Amino acid sequence: GNTAETRGTAFVVYEDIFDAKNAVDHLNGFNVCNRYLVIVYYQSQKAFKRIDLNKKAEEIEKVKAKFNLNEEEQQS
Repeated sequence: GNTAETRGTAFVVYEDIFDAKNAVDHLNGFNVCNRYLVIVYYQSQKAFKRIDLNKKAEEIEKVKAKFNLNEEEQQS
């Protein structure tokens, strides 16, 4: 990746699940330029849940703004 959040991240797509499993099994922990690879499977369910959480947080902020609620008032 080229942002602070994704720096050092790469995605590889395999057509064959067996090739993907082989890559995970053999490349996880492999040393490249004094850095160790961490290989994981992409899990779309987790990505969609994260998007849903972000949408919910945005909705909550809109409701707070609509009713003029903020953190400071709730703590008092």
